[in-house]
Amino acid sequence: MMFRKFIVVLAVLGFIACGKETKGNLTISGKIDGLKEGTLFLQKVKDTTLITIDSLIVSGDPNFSFTTTIDEPEVLYLYLDKKDFNDLNDRLDFFAEPGEMTIHTTLRRFQNDVKITGSKNHDDLEKFKDFMTKFNTKELSLFKDGLEAQKQADTKKVEEINTQIDNYSKSRIRYILNYAFTNNDKEITPYIITTETYDANVRFLDTIYKQLTPKIADSKYGKELKELIKKRKEKETAATK
Repeated sequence: MMFRKFIVVLAVLGFIACGKETKGNLTISGKIDGLKEGTLFLQKVKDTTLITIDSLIVSGDPNFSFTTTIDEPEVLYLYLDKKDFNDLNDRLDFFAEPGEMTIHTTLRRFQNDVKITGSKNHDDLEKFKDFMTKFNTKELSLFKDGLEAQKQADTKKVEEINTQIDNYSKSRIRYILNYAFTNNDKEITPYIITTETYDANVRFLDTIYKQLTPKIADSKYGKELKELIKKRKEKETAATK
Protein backbone atom coordinates (compact mmCIF):
# COMPACT_ATOMS: atom_id res chain seq x y z
CA MET A 1 0.00 0.00 0.00
CA MET A 2 2.82 2.40 0.94
CA PHE A 3 4.62 1.51 -2.29
CA ARG A 4 1.55 2.47 -4.35
CA LYS A 5 1.28 5.80 -2.51
CA PHE A 6 4.94 6.43 -3.22
CA ILE A 7 4.40 5.82 -6.94
CA VAL A 8 1.43 8.19 -6.96
CA VAL A 9 3.50 10.93 -5.26
CA LEU A 10 6.30 10.50 -7.82
CA ALA A 11 3.78 10.70 -10.67
CA VAL A 12 2.31 13.94 -9.31
CA LEU A 13 5.76 15.47 -8.83
CA GLY A 14 6.73 14.44 -12.34
CA PHE A 15 3.59 16.03 -13.77
CA ILE A 16 4.33 19.26 -11.93
CA ALA A 17 7.94 19.27 -13.15
CA CYS A 18 6.95 18.62 -16.77
CA GLY A 19 4.23 21.23 -16.66
CA LYS A 20 6.54 23.90 -15.28
CA GLU A 21 7.55 26.38 -17.97
CA THR A 22 10.67 28.50 -17.98
CA LYS A 23 9.57 32.07 -17.43
CA GLY A 24 11.04 35.00 -19.28
CA ASN A 25 10.15 37.90 -21.55
CA LEU A 26 12.32 36.78 -24.48
CA THR A 27 12.18 33.50 -26.40
CA ILE A 28 14.86 32.78 -29.00
CA SER A 29 14.20 29.76 -31.17
CA GLY A 30 15.72 28.61 -34.39
CA LYS A 31 17.53 26.02 -36.44
CA ILE A 32 21.10 25.41 -37.55
CA ASP A 33 20.95 23.36 -40.73
CA GLY A 34 23.59 20.64 -40.82
CA LEU A 35 24.30 20.68 -37.09
CA LYS A 36 24.26 17.22 -35.55
CA GLU A 37 26.40 17.66 -32.47
CA GLY A 38 27.66 20.63 -30.48
CA THR A 39 26.86 23.03 -27.66
CA LEU A 40 25.04 26.34 -28.00
CA PHE A 41 25.65 29.17 -25.56
CA LEU A 42 23.48 32.26 -25.14
CA GLN A 43 25.77 35.05 -23.97
CA LYS A 44 25.92 38.76 -23.20
CA VAL A 45 28.46 41.33 -22.08
CA LYS A 46 28.28 42.33 -18.42
CA ASP A 47 30.79 44.77 -16.96
CA THR A 48 33.02 44.35 -20.05
CA THR A 49 33.04 40.54 -19.60
CA LEU A 50 31.31 38.06 -21.89
CA ILE A 51 29.17 35.78 -19.71
CA THR A 52 26.95 32.79 -20.48
CA ILE A 53 23.24 33.20 -19.76
CA ASP A 54 22.16 29.71 -20.81
CA SER A 55 23.38 26.75 -22.82
CA LEU A 56 22.12 23.55 -24.41
CA ILE A 57 23.64 20.45 -25.94
CA VAL A 58 22.67 19.65 -29.51
CA SER A 59 22.51 15.96 -30.32
CA GLY A 60 20.88 15.08 -33.63
CA ASP A 61 18.19 17.79 -33.62
CA PRO A 62 19.34 21.09 -35.22
CA ASN A 63 16.43 23.02 -33.66
CA PHE A 64 16.99 25.00 -30.47
CA SER A 65 15.16 27.31 -28.09
CA PHE A 66 16.17 29.63 -25.24
CA THR A 67 13.94 31.56 -22.88
CA THR A 68 15.43 34.35 -20.80
CA THR A 69 14.67 37.74 -19.32
CA ILE A 70 16.18 41.03 -20.43
CA ASP A 71 15.50 44.36 -18.76
CA GLU A 72 15.65 46.26 -22.03
CA PRO A 73 16.79 45.78 -25.64
CA GLU A 74 20.45 44.78 -25.75
CA VAL A 75 23.00 42.89 -27.82
CA LEU A 76 23.20 39.16 -27.12
CA TYR A 77 25.44 36.51 -28.64
CA LEU A 78 24.83 32.96 -29.83
CA TYR A 79 28.03 30.97 -29.59
CA LEU A 80 28.35 27.52 -31.16
CA ASP A 81 31.02 25.17 -29.88
CA LYS A 82 31.37 22.90 -32.91
CA LYS A 83 34.15 20.78 -31.44
CA ASP A 84 36.28 21.54 -34.51
CA PHE A 85 39.03 23.45 -32.68
CA ASN A 86 38.35 26.46 -34.91
CA ASP A 87 37.36 29.73 -33.23
CA LEU A 88 36.32 31.37 -36.51
CA ASN A 89 32.73 31.65 -37.72
CA ASP A 90 31.22 30.47 -34.44
CA ARG A 91 29.52 33.49 -32.81
CA LEU A 92 26.51 35.55 -33.85
CA ASP A 93 25.61 38.92 -32.36
CA PHE A 94 22.06 40.23 -32.47
CA PHE A 95 20.11 43.11 -30.95
CA ALA A 96 17.53 41.36 -28.79
CA GLU A 97 14.31 42.82 -27.46
CA PRO A 98 11.46 41.32 -25.39
CA GLY A 99 9.19 39.04 -27.41
CA GLU A 100 9.82 36.12 -29.74
CA MET A 101 12.86 36.00 -32.01
CA THR A 102 13.99 33.41 -34.52
CA ILE A 103 17.51 32.63 -35.73
CA HIS A 104 18.04 30.41 -38.76
CA THR A 105 21.48 29.64 -40.15
CA THR A 106 23.72 26.81 -41.34
CA LEU A 107 26.62 24.96 -39.77
CA ARG A 108 28.83 25.49 -42.81
CA ARG A 109 28.34 29.26 -42.97
CA PHE A 110 27.24 29.99 -39.43
CA GLN A 111 27.71 33.76 -39.59
CA ASN A 112 27.13 34.44 -43.28
CA ASP A 113 23.86 32.51 -43.75
CA VAL A 114 22.11 33.83 -40.65
CA LYS A 115 18.58 35.24 -40.83
CA ILE A 116 17.17 36.85 -37.69
CA THR A 117 13.58 38.03 -37.23
CA GLY A 118 11.45 39.35 -34.38
CA SER A 119 13.42 42.45 -33.38
CA LYS A 120 12.89 45.92 -34.85
CA ASN A 121 16.15 47.02 -33.23
CA HIS A 122 18.05 44.24 -34.98
CA ASP A 123 16.44 45.11 -38.32
CA ASP A 124 17.54 48.74 -37.89
CA LEU A 125 21.06 47.67 -36.93
CA GLU A 126 21.34 45.40 -39.98
CA LYS A 127 20.29 48.23 -42.29
CA PHE A 128 22.96 50.42 -40.72
CA LYS A 129 25.59 47.67 -41.12
CA ASP A 130 24.64 47.13 -44.76
CA PHE A 131 25.23 50.79 -45.51
CA MET A 132 28.51 50.80 -43.58
CA THR A 133 29.69 47.83 -45.63
CA LYS A 134 29.84 50.13 -48.66
CA PHE A 135 32.31 52.39 -46.83
CA ASN A 136 34.36 49.44 -45.59
CA THR A 137 34.52 47.83 -49.03
CA LYS A 138 35.69 51.07 -50.65
CA GLU A 139 38.30 51.67 -47.93
CA LEU A 140 39.61 48.12 -48.32
CA SER A 141 39.91 48.62 -52.06
CA LEU A 142 41.86 51.84 -51.52
CA PHE A 143 44.20 50.13 -49.05
CA LYS A 144 44.96 47.44 -51.65
CA ASP A 145 45.63 50.10 -54.27
CA GLY A 146 47.92 51.87 -51.80
CA LEU A 147 49.95 48.72 -51.17
CA GLU A 148 50.33 48.16 -54.91
CA ALA A 149 51.48 51.76 -55.36
CA GLN A 150 54.05 51.29 -52.60
CA LYS A 151 55.42 48.18 -54.32
CA GLN A 152 55.84 50.21 -57.49
CA ALA A 153 57.43 53.06 -55.50
CA ASP A 154 54.87 55.45 -56.95
CA THR A 155 55.08 58.16 -54.27
CA LYS A 156 52.60 60.49 -55.95
CA LYS A 157 49.95 57.81 -56.25
CA VAL A 158 50.51 56.72 -52.64
CA GLU A 159 49.89 60.28 -51.48
CA GLU A 160 46.73 60.53 -53.61
CA ILE A 161 45.38 57.25 -52.24
CA ASN A 162 46.18 58.26 -48.66
CA THR A 163 44.20 61.47 -49.22
CA GLN A 164 41.27 59.44 -50.58
CA ILE A 165 41.40 57.10 -47.60
CA ASP A 166 41.43 60.06 -45.22
CA ASN A 167 38.46 61.65 -47.00
CA TYR A 168 36.54 58.38 -46.98
CA SER A 169 37.23 57.92 -43.30
CA LYS A 170 35.88 61.41 -42.58
CA SER A 171 32.78 60.70 -44.70
CA ARG A 172 32.23 57.51 -42.74
CA ILE A 173 32.38 59.39 -39.42
CA ARG A 174 30.05 62.11 -40.73
CA TYR A 175 27.51 59.51 -41.81
CA ILE A 176 27.55 57.82 -38.40
CA LEU A 177 27.23 61.10 -36.54
CA ASN A 178 24.41 62.25 -38.81
CA TYR A 179 22.67 58.91 -38.23
CA ALA A 180 22.94 59.46 -34.50
CA PHE A 181 21.42 62.94 -34.69
CA THR A 182 18.48 61.82 -36.84
CA ASN A 183 17.82 58.62 -34.86
CA ASN A 184 18.14 59.88 -31.30
CA ASP A 185 15.13 57.82 -30.17
CA LYS A 186 16.52 54.38 -31.10
CA GLU A 187 18.19 51.97 -28.68
CA ILE A 188 20.80 51.07 -31.29
CA THR A 189 22.08 54.65 -31.62
CA PRO A 190 24.27 54.88 -28.49
CA TYR A 191 25.42 51.30 -29.17
CA ILE A 192 26.56 52.29 -32.67
CA ILE A 193 28.39 55.33 -31.33
CA THR A 194 30.22 53.40 -28.60
CA THR A 195 31.30 50.67 -31.03
CA GLU A 196 31.90 52.59 -34.28
CA THR A 197 33.06 56.09 -33.28
CA TYR A 198 34.34 55.75 -29.71
CA ASP A 199 37.52 57.58 -30.79
CA ALA A 200 35.69 60.52 -32.38
CA ASN A 201 36.13 64.03 -31.00
CA VAL A 202 34.75 63.99 -27.46
CA ARG A 203 32.80 67.19 -28.14
CA PHE A 204 30.88 65.42 -30.90
CA LEU A 205 30.21 62.47 -28.62
CA ASP A 206 28.99 64.77 -25.88
CA THR A 207 26.70 66.62 -28.31
CA ILE A 208 25.25 63.33 -29.55
CA TYR A 209 24.60 62.12 -26.01
CA LYS A 210 22.80 65.36 -25.11
CA GLN A 211 20.58 64.97 -28.20
CA LEU A 212 19.36 61.51 -27.15
CA THR A 213 15.82 61.25 -25.85
CA PRO A 214 15.62 60.79 -22.04
CA LYS A 215 14.63 57.13 -22.44
CA ILE A 216 17.58 56.32 -24.72
CA ALA A 217 20.04 58.37 -22.64
CA ASP A 218 19.03 56.25 -19.63
CA SER A 219 19.28 52.96 -21.53
CA LYS A 220 22.10 50.41 -21.18
CA TYR A 221 24.09 51.80 -24.10
CA GLY A 222 23.13 55.38 -23.31
CA LYS A 223 24.80 54.94 -19.94
CA GLU A 224 27.83 53.33 -21.59
CA LEU A 225 28.14 56.31 -23.94
CA LYS A 226 27.93 58.67 -20.97
CA GLU A 227 30.68 56.73 -19.19
CA LEU A 228 32.83 56.73 -22.34
CA ILE A 229 32.52 60.52 -22.62
CA LYS A 230 33.40 60.91 -18.95
CA LYS A 231 36.57 58.82 -19.31
CA ARG A 232 37.59 60.60 -22.51
CA LYS A 233 37.21 64.01 -20.82
CA GLU A 234 39.21 62.85 -17.80
CA LYS A 235 41.96 61.54 -20.10
CA GLU A 236 42.11 64.79 -22.07
CA THR A 237 42.21 66.84 -18.84
CA ALA A 238 45.05 64.72 -17.48
CA ALA A 239 46.99 65.10 -20.75
CA THR A 240 46.88 68.89 -20.53
CA LYS A 241 48.34 68.99 -17.01
